[in-house]
Amino acid sequence: MVRFSNKNKSIVSQYEKPECLQSSLKTENRLLVSGGATNPYQRSFEALSLPMMGMMDDRAIKILSDIQEGIRYVLQTKNEYTLAYHGTGTTGMSGVLDNMIEPGDKVLVGVMGYWGDKVAKIAQRFGANVARMEKPPGSRFYLTDIEAELQTHAPTILFLISGESSTGVYQPLEGIGELCNKYNCISIIDVVATVGQQPIKMDENKIDVIYFNTQKGCGGIAGLSPVSYSPRAMSKFRKRQTLPRIYQTDIKEQADAWFITMPKDSPHKAWRHSFSISLLYSLREVLARIVEEGIEKVWERHADIDQYFQSRAEKLGLEHFVPKPEDRLIGTTMFKVPTGKDGYKIESYIAEKFKIDVSPGLFVNMGKVLRVGLFGSNANLEVATSVIQALECALNSTQTDL
Repeated sequence: MVRFSNKNKSIVSQYEKPECLQSSLKTENRLLVSGGATNPYQRSFEALSLPMMGMMDDRAIKILSDIQEGIRYVLQTKNEYTLAYHGTGTTGMSGVLDNMIEPGDKVLVGVMGYWGDKVAKIAQRFGANVARMEKPPGSRFYLTDIEAELQTHAPTILFLISGESSTGVYQPLEGIGELCNKYNCISIIDVVATVGQQPIKMDENKIDVIYFNTQKGCGGIAGLSPVSYSPRAMSKFRKRQTLPRIYQTDIKEQADAWFITMPKDSPHKAWRHSFSISLLYSLREVLARIVEEGIEKVWERHADIDQYFQSRAEKLGLEHFVPKPEDRLIGTTMFKVPTGKDGYKIESYIAEKFKIDVSPGLFVNMGKVLRVGLFGSNANLEVATSVIQALECALNSTQTDL
């Protein structure tokens, strides 16, 4: 029992100090190429230590504006309702579904892995009448598949994953918006595993709603989820008969907080909740890093490294989980675990010997594949070569045999 005196009063803590918190945190440098969060660009990481400022500061309001412009550039859109929610990509997922779905809405969800299945379940929580169109892991939807399902179900909303990272599948966006316009439904696209790696071109592809996270292809720090809503999407939102269920991702409230619908000369009226100014610094700087390189160059760099890595991996005898080259994600590559090898042992061997994090799969193919993510700051020749060398060593080691 700990006692101390405060103004002649004895204040007693009934708990001892936790032993685990009586020393400073120590970590080690690791190469994060598991297909999840990547090592951030240095510019983004260093921004976390910049001096703090209040959110009513004119400079803070300017940072919000800078971020909006950066997101628009990355997505290739002019959408006014473009901002970032506080939270991970799942926050963006839940937020856009909540804003677009009213109870009873028919929602058609493309399921070709874990994330599509998760979206279908979240949509049900919001009272949607969910129809699932499904493909087996390793394959994607074609426009003819999607149009047939739109004709059958006549949904209010179509949801697709542009990069199903649980299976390594790429879903092209060309033609999706045209179909949704033809069949009078709103398109919502998850670009978590494609943004910053492959062209999105939101306006050109007539996509209505997009969300992503900041720790993958963008090369930033986890904790924010950028979103963008088209005029068609906002028109549907304004016709709602009920309020969105989640206050903090309500696009109307957030539009005020980001000064889209609130004048900047009244900052205190715009306040909705506290921002993490450090995360906003980090996102602003990673977007500035992308602008500096140029989005076309960023796409080209990712494509070049992906091609190099896959060609080297194939020479090691690794077989792709996704059979068709045109269906494979750029940046997140998935190989089948070779016969006689153990995916978990390969992961552990590479982590211990090389300080490199790869993944033995995710949910639908756990233990059956090796998942490698080379995106953001890790989309470079040095990292790709290091990972190939680590894989080669692991595959030749008797420690990774069954």
